[in-house]
Amino acid sequence: MDAMPNQEGINVMIPIYTCDDNSYERDYLNNIIKNYILIEGYPMEITFSTDDPQELIDHRSGHKERSIYFFDVDLKNDEYNGFTLAKKIRELDPRGFVVFVTTHEEMIYETFKFRVEAMSYIIKDKPEKLASQIRDCLKEIEMLADSKGNDMGGYFTVKVGDSNYQIPMLDILCFETSDAIHKIVVRTASQRLEFRGGLSSVYKELGKDFLKIHRSYVVQINKIKQVNYADQTLVLADDSVRLISRKGKKLLKEYFESADMGAALC
Repeated sequence: MDAMPNQEGINVMIPIYTCDDNSYERDYLNNIIKNYILIEGYPMEITFSTDDPQELIDHRSGHKERSIYFFDVDLKNDEYNGFTLAKKIRELDPRGFVVFVTTHEEMIYETFKFRVEAMSYIIKDKPEKLASQIRDCLKEIEMLADSKGNDMGGYFTVKVGDSNYQIPMLDILCFETSDAIHKIVVRTASQRLEFRGGLSSVYKELGKDFLKIHRSYVVQINKIKQVNYADQTLVLADDSVRLISRKGKKLLKEYFESADMGAALC
């Protein structure tokens, strides 16, 4: 299990899905996207590209991260066209970025009919504008990510095999050292993901909502249910218990006293 870190250990990789039944046009689209990602250094990657809408849906169903979608409108498929595919994707990814790429400029009004809130509508038969429009879409998405702390609403990203997992920061209980060398674990109430990295490096990137309470544990403050200073332990929201070091005990007291919350958690 490997993370997708930057030099400090954390990065957010935004998955991109493309669907077009014309293999030549799909490859052309993918190449434009890849080139701009490479040139601009955007934290994005084409995760899945296909001519089969159902394959895309099945793949997307196994992931939770907010993603980017480039869909051809006129898909040669008995069940889905680009609009109905986007409508289905909206059920899986309500906050995803949907971009339609098509030769049918007159069909732009269909986006309102299907209520899929498309980010943009790019015309294929205007090659002089195609690349620049794709570039503008990616740039805008990157700006939206940066405006929220470069976290797409707050995600920590790890890569497991060929799959990317973007874990909402608000769901994270803690980070902890693993029994395996040079690996750490991120935990939520329902997930345990192990990846390469160092706890100290991760801690430097997490911000004020996390505290390193022990050399082996970094916890999210909002997930602390109870602090027992006497036996130097704390209870997280899932009722799991973590040790507190003397330094961690001091940090916790300072934090809760400054927030006028010490009495509620001692």
